[in-house]
Amino acid sequence: MSRLKTHALQAVAATAALYPVIGEHAVSFGLATVLIDVDHVFEYVRDTKSCDVRGLFTYCNLIEDNLDKNFLVLSAFHTIEFFIVMAGLSVLYPELIYVVAAMVLHMITDLYHISITLRRPFARAFSLIEYMYKSKSEQYLTSVKELVRQENLNVTSARNVQHWLQKWQFT
Repeated sequence: MSRLKTHALQAVAATAALYPVIGEHAVSFGLATVLIDVDHVFEYVRDTKSCDVRGLFTYCNLIEDNLDKNFLVLSAFHTIEFFIVMAGLSVLYPELIYVVAAMVLHMITDLYHISITLRRPFARAFSLIEYMYKSKSEQYLTSVKELVRQENLNVTSARNVQHWLQKWQFT
């Protein structure tokens, strides 16, 4: 949930710093630092039924600006289950350990952002099981379609909100 720019800068810096130590594996590390966020695209498409990824940043900003409304974020590649699968695969494919290490760095940045900056440490489900359990509760919102029906919707950093809400057929 940190900004793309943050993760991109983090990836470039980490790649440059690690290259003298781990060689070409630093490239895998750097790419994985950013590519773990591909799950946000999958969640966007699932929720909005739109493949027009130009609305992705509006979607993500709308969620982040309204975490006080108990929106439960699912980022599948950020879950403990995905980490376990990747760690298991790294036993068979040792090069994946650099990807797992990058995922850990990415998660540290995200955890700092949601816990310290946003003050919403539990806005993201850290497990698929947790998400399935919490999503059955009336306490949590799990779709932007539900979110935009809430009172006092904050659209501060979400651009062209009305355009995207119409495109997603949420109005």
